[in-house]
Amino acid sequence: MTQRRIGIVMHGVTGRMGMNQHLVRSILEIRKQGGVALKDGVRLMPDPILVGRNAAKVRVGHEASSAGRQTWIRH
Repeated sequence: MTQRRIGIVMHGVTGRMGMNQHLVRSILEIRKQGGVALKDGVRLMPDPILVGRNAAKVRVGHEASSAGRQTWIRH
């Protein structure tokens, strides 16, 4: 079975709703289950990319969730 990584940019995951509902209970849960199976046998594996304005909060969210990549927007 082939696995294909798909990047998902997630902005705003430093807040309660973004972290708990979107990242932890959705994306990371899909990763734990082995991704999403397609009809052709390929499995899509979400690769979250955490984005935010506050680098420290993005880093904390990244470390707490063991999510994929991280970056921040400079103002």
